Amino acid sequence: MDIVIDLAIALGAIIAAAYCLLLSRRLRALTRLDGDVGRAIAVLSKQVDDLTTALRAAEQQNSAAGTALGQQITQAEAAARRLELLMAAAQTSRQNAPSHLEGAQDIPAYGTDHAAFAPMRPAAPRSQDDLRRRVIRQRDHAGASR
Repeated sequence: MDIVIDLAIALGAIIAAAYCLLLSRRLRALTRLDGDVGRAIAVLSKQVDDLTTALRAAEQQNSAAGTALGQQITQAEAAARRLELLMAAAQTSRQNAPSHLEGAQDIPAYGTDHAAFAPMRPAAPRSQDDLRRRVIRQRDHAGASR
C-alpha cells in the first residue's frame, strides 16, 4: 500500500512539473514581442500614445477656435447694435420725411434722370442717446410681444 501511495505522489509530481513547464512556455511566448500577441500589445500601446498626442492637439485647436469664436461673437454683437441704431435712425428719418417724398418709389434709379431728383431738407441732428433709447424701447416692445 505504501508503494501505491508513493507511485501516486510521484505521478502527481511529474504531472505538476509538466504543467509548470507548459505554463512557462506559454508565458514566455506571450511576453515575446515577435509573437502574435506580443506584437499586438506593442501596436496597441503605440496607438494609445498616438491617440493621446492627437487628443492633446485637438484640445489645443478647440481652445484656439473657441477664443476666435468668442471674438467673432463680440464683433457680431457690436455690429448688431450698430445696425439697430441705423435702423432706428432710418425709421425716424422716414417718419419725419416731407410729404413730397412720400412717393419715393416714383423716383427713378440714380443715373437715369437727374431732373426727377428732389433733395431733402437736412433733418435736425439727433443725439445718440435719443436713438439708443428708441432702440431699447423697440427691443423691449418686441421682446414683450413674443
